[in-house]
Amino acid sequence: MQMHEEKKSPMCCVHCGTPVNEVYVQYSPGNIRLTKCILCKCVADEYVECEMMIIVIDLILHKPEAYRHLFFNYPNLNKLDLKDLIWKASMMFLILDSCKQSILGAGKVNSVKWESLSAFMFTAGMVLALVALRSVVYLSTIFMASCFAMRRSPYVNVRMADILLALLLSSYFKLFTFAMMIWDFSPIMIYMIDMFVLSSNALAFKVMLNTTTPTAVASIAAGTVVTFLVDSLIQFCR
Repeated sequence: MQMHEEKKSPMCCVHCGTPVNEVYVQYSPGNIRLTKCILCKCVADEYVECEMMIIVIDLILHKPEAYRHLFFNYPNLNKLDLKDLIWKASMMFLILDSCKQSILGAGKVNSVKWESLSAFMFTAGMVLALVALRSVVYLSTIFMASCFAMRRSPYVNVRMADILLALLLSSYFKLFTFAMMIWDFSPIMIYMIDMFVLSSNALAFKVMLNTTTPTAVASIAAGTVVTFLVDSLIQFCR
């Protein structure tokens, strides 16, 4: 267990990103004092005392402080198994992306067929494979961009697993796909969700690598463009 805990990213100040050993000192059960950052002199993480709904609202509002709390402090404070969290998030978002692809491709060649069990299994497998390929291309491009960003800032040392987890957690807008499977929505809503996901991914990239906004936006845009080109090539070959 000790080796597993050592692999976790250190906690940090949610305001400036400076690493901290602890975000609060507990004197007795229910009696804590929030610690201050030695660099910016602000409270290191005020989200410790906030309800989860407040954190979710700040995530939707794209506040960097909420993202730092979610990526660096929350897993350490709650002793989460990051490897298990990555696998579960990956599978869930892979299924959600497959459902989104099925909604967009309704009536087309790349849609799921329901005429028979064999047709369903074949078409569902094809959609799942296509979505998995898109995800691999998108993430691989961002990983290469992150390597370039870390070379420009040698003092930044972030594991690829941390970047992957940040991208997965910042894709929480994909959960709205559940609503689209229950109620009737315009397909335009899917593209709006994609835009929110991309903007959230860009902020997650910026927070994790402590880089600039143009670098983060360019990295996410590169992943999107490369994914679009690969998808277009696949559709052309078919």
